[in-house]
Amino acid sequence: TMLPVILGHTPAGASTRQIIHYGQEVKSGYFRQYDHGSVENLFKYGSLEPPNYDLSKVTTPVALHYSNNDWLASLTDVDALYSELPNAIGMFLVPLDQFNHIDYMWAIDAKTLVYDTVISMMNQY
Repeated sequence: TMLPVILGHTPAGASTRQIIHYGQEVKSGYFRQYDHGSVENLFKYGSLEPPNYDLSKVTTPVALHYSNNDWLASLTDVDALYSELPNAIGMFLVPLDQFNHIDYMWAIDAKTLVYDTVISMMNQY
């Protein structure tokens, strides 16, 4: 079990602001920059609303790995992201029905299910 390792590193890896930002994106339905509120947005971005991320500027090849049990990234969301990326090179389903978002980092079999493929692809580019 990975439980002792996980508990030894919890909480770690995300700031409060990062979690708030994710909540803003879920609530708004847009993949956009942090919403500071209309006054600060106007100062920072030149508009009352934060701008969407311009994914057309992503120039590196991108492969998306997804799982059917991921409560943070649905297949609909992965498909939408994939369609916006100009250099998307593939979508790869993790071949384990129980695999979820946390498993990308903590699953004992993440190496064989995900990491080996990622490293192989990185070596190609």
